Amino acid sequence: MIIFDGDNLASTYEIILKQEVAILRAQGTKLKIAAILFAEDKGSQLYTQLKSEAAARSGIDYEVFEFSLTENIEKVEQKLQELNQDPVVTGIIIQKPWRKTWAKVKGINQTKGQKAVRLAFNAWWQFLTSRIDPQKDVDGLHPSTLTTVKANTWRQQHKVLPATAKAVFTILDKAFSELKISPAQQRQQQILILGRSDIVGQPVFYELKNQGFQAKMLTQDDVSQRLNSSKKLIDADIIISATGVKHLITGEMVKEGVIIIDVGEPHPDVELKSMKAKAAFITPVPGGVGPMTVVSLLKNCVTIATT
Repeated sequence: MIIFDGDNLASTYEIILKQEVAILRAQGTKLKIAAILFAEDKGSQLYTQLKSEAAARSGIDYEVFEFSLTENIEKVEQKLQELNQDPVVTGIIIQKPWRKTWAKVKGINQTKGQKAVRLAFNAWWQFLTSRIDPQKDVDGLHPSTLTTVKANTWRQQHKVLPATAKAVFTILDKAFSELKISPAQQRQQQILILGRSDIVGQPVFYELKNQGFQAKMLTQDDVSQRLNSSKKLIDADIIISATGVKHLITGEMVKEGVIIIDVGEPHPDVELKSMKAKAAFITPVPGGVGPMTVVSLLKNCVTIATT
């Protein structure tokens, strides 16, 4: 089994990125990312620190604007408007808090129905992301980005894939290379995507379909039904999991030789130990998708500045 080393590959990409940023700076283009952070979310604080450190190593300015989830949403909206109009800022991101943290801080009773909580959170999140200037949307968060990914027009419209989705594609290419899977064989692989978030599941699914891959996207209910049946995930040659449910997937649920990209956070979706006799390629948590997401975000900043 190949355990993907995201830290190592990200370091390699950073070297190239630093050179690109230096060339832009010499040409008079200085890059700066402004990040909105919600203080109560511990995971967001960690990710923001990692992104800030990677940006500094690459020569990109990274300024963080911290808010509380208890604050009026209009205050965040006002800051986003200021950043949109600031010519020094070339990229804007909003660090997405964990839904359970958001609901807890907001005082929302999560026992009354996960669907209601999910809908309320999604409405809050879409309100904020829709306020980002699309020309500064370095993390592909604006709702219009997903629309263009569905339509396969995001490149023509000078948009970027969400950084985590971009990281998934980079890792998938690495898996195909390491396992010597030809392009023709790649298109025959059965791919299951667990989770349908707007920054991972959906953009990955639509882009895979647009590239001619055989992919299915499973909702939470779909996953539950499969795991409670004999079918499990045995039909998948490739599993891309972003459910946020710790150790949801174990070795007995998958076929031998499966490729697994674990996008679980803050804990791994996949129980790594039980996969040793089954998986051909797997990403660990931490040290897998995370580092590649960080460098993908910074690469998106360069892409937006040069298109």
